[in-house]
Amino acid sequence: MKRHIALCIVLCSILAFGSVSASAQQEKVFVPSARLVFRALDSLSKSKVTWKGLSSYSRTSTYNSRYTIALNLGSRVSDAFVASQAKDDEKFVQMALTMSELATKLGAEIDATTNQKMLDLVKAANWNEVRNMLDKQQEETKRKLNRLDKDASVLVVVGGWLEGLHITTKALSTNYNENASSIIASPKLLDYLIGEIGNVSTSARNHQIVRKLAPALTEIKNLVNVEKGKPISQENIKKIYNISSGLVKEIEASKD
Repeated sequence: MKRHIALCIVLCSILAFGSVSASAQQEKVFVPSARLVFRALDSLSKSKVTWKGLSSYSRTSTYNSRYTIALNLGSRVSDAFVASQAKDDEKFVQMALTMSELATKLGAEIDATTNQKMLDLVKAANWNEVRNMLDKQQEETKRKLNRLDKDASVLVVVGGWLEGLHITTKALSTNYNENASSIIASPKLLDYLIGEIGNVSTSARNHQIVRKLAPALTEIKNLVNVEKGKPISQENIKKIYNISSGLVKEIEASKD
C-alpha cells in the first residue's frame, strides 16, 4: 500500500493550489491538492507526522501588492490543510479568515455561506468533510482568479507549492525515511512552475520576490532530480527546506 501511494505521488507530482496542467503541446503535469500530499506524507512516514508546529500560520493580510497577496493566499491554503491534519480548530479558523481577506483583495471573494458551513463542520470536528469543502473552495477561488488575473492565479499556485514544500521538508528533516522522500521527487512539476513564472507579466517578473522564484525553483529542481527509484538524501531534504523556508519567510514578511 505504501509503495502504491508513493508511486502515485511521483507520477502525479506534488503540492499546490488545486490541479493544473501544461498546454496540449506538452506532456501534461497534474498537481494534486495539498490534502492528498500531506495525507501521503503521513502514510509514508515511519511514525505519524506531528502536524502541530509545522507552520507559522501567518495571519497577516495587510499586503498591498497583488503579487504578494497571491503568494500569501497560496501559503495560507496549505496552512489550512495542515491545521485540518492537526485537527486544530483555532488555527484552521484563523487561516480561513485570513484566506478570505486575501482572496477578497484579489477580487475573488470566498462565498460567505460556504465559509460558514465549513466553520460549522470544524466546530463539529467533522474534519474529513472540512477537507472536502476546502478542496472545493480552493477550486472555486482558482477558477475566479483564472478569469480575473492570470499573474495572481500562477502566484497562488507557486505560493501554495512553496509552503507545502516547506512543511513537507520540515517534517522529513526530523523524521526522514527514504520512501517518504519520493514525495518531492518532482522535476517535471518544477519545470512546469518555472515556465509559468516565466510567462507572467513583466511587472510581475520584476517584483522583488517574484524575480527570486525561478532561480530558487531551479536550485530545488537540481536537488530533487535523482535517478529513478533512488531516494532524495536527507542532506538534500535539509537544503530544500532551507531554500523554501527562506522564501516563505520573505513572502510572509513583505512590506508591499
